[in-house]
Amino acid sequence: MPQDQRFVSECAEISRSAGGTVLKIIVVTPAAPHPFGDTTARWFYVLISELVARGHQVAAFTATEEPEERLAAAEQSLKGLSGRLKLRIHRLRVDRVPLRRKWNSLLRPGSELLQDVEFTAAVRREIDEGYDVLHLEQMSTGWLGLGAARALLNIYYFDVIDWAAKKKGFGDRKALWQAQRASRRLIRGIGNVRLVTPRLKEMAESIHPGGRYWVVPVALDTSLYEMQPMIHEPVVGLIGSMHWEPSRSAAERLLTRIWPLVKRQIPASKLYIGGWNAAKYLEKLATGLPDVTLAQNFAHPREFFSRVAAMVYAPSRGSGMKVKIMESMAYGVPVVTTWEGVEGIEYLNGQDCWVAESDEEIAHKTVRLLDNSAERVQMREAGRALIESRYSRGPVVDKMMAVYEEILSTSG
Repeated sequence: MPQDQRFVSECAEISRSAGGTVLKIIVVTPAAPHPFGDTTARWFYVLISELVARGHQVAAFTATEEPEERLAAAEQSLKGLSGRLKLRIHRLRVDRVPLRRKWNSLLRPGSELLQDVEFTAAVRREIDEGYDVLHLEQMSTGWLGLGAARALLNIYYFDVIDWAAKKKGFGDRKALWQAQRASRRLIRGIGNVRLVTPRLKEMAESIHPGGRYWVVPVALDTSLYEMQPMIHEPVVGLIGSMHWEPSRSAAERLLTRIWPLVKRQIPASKLYIGGWNAAKYLEKLATGLPDVTLAQNFAHPREFFSRVAAMVYAPSRGSGMKVKIMESMAYGVPVVTTWEGVEGIEYLNGQDCWVAESDEEIAHKTVRLLDNSAERVQMREAGRALIESRYSRGPVVDKMMAVYEEILSTSG
């Protein structure tokens, strides 16, 4: 039995041996849990809905600055769950006194949640009522877990990795210093940490060798991702939030270095780049390039993935799992990417996706896919099967439950 399947089987056995014990999990998130919300919000939705579906009690708290329509949509997406879910989605209210806000940020970087007195009090009341595990999503919520028993901090990336190749001015250096301070304080203070990739686990261990660490990937609700019809026209695509350095660097590399190589070999090919602020950041680079389209702010990712024959994503730097790669596979769009693009995904190169590093090799694999419909069909099916078998809600939440059980068994 493959190692990954064996681990899932062991996780399921742990869950069964617990005799159907109902746990109370407090989940705190910095974005509204929504199946097609912000990148990690997809995982928040999967975690919360799957825990409730398994019969556990979940108290979910969100403090966010997202638009009201997004918050309403998130509430609606979880409306059909049973009474085992207590959901509070709260508009973040930070300290209105600028000097005090800056002072608090200096003392506790990224601790804006603590400035929201009403939200913090609600979480504290829930903690006082009793719980089994306090599940804290991302660094910003970690400040609520200092001093709390059975707290689990969940980390998806490290700025020190993501910003390694970036030219940093004073403002960037200060922000990175603050992020590093927060990472050290929270990882050492909480002790129980879930990372989504082995590389992130190694980084956490270097910060605090005495902590307890688990690698559990993110998951998609694959029932919400219908395989899209195969596109026969040679359309290369890339999607991402362009204010995020890894996505922007991938788009810039594709436009300026990889796309000309593809276009030279397939003159009829087209390039379709989409995502938040695509025009703002990329319009100058795209101007004058033939058959390039920039699209912004899709209401649903399907609007993008239904139009492209292959996804090409080659970031210069970016730690953690890339949900856009998982979504592309789930929708049946073959992927050409780099090692960093597919970090955290256990893939077979040439079967589930193509992974290469140089511009020339990435362009070659892209051209190969566009020219070979049989290979695209095979990779569409393999990529979808990979996400369903290893990165859908069942297998991943099995692993999450195993982490909870280990925390409970050693909490004294």
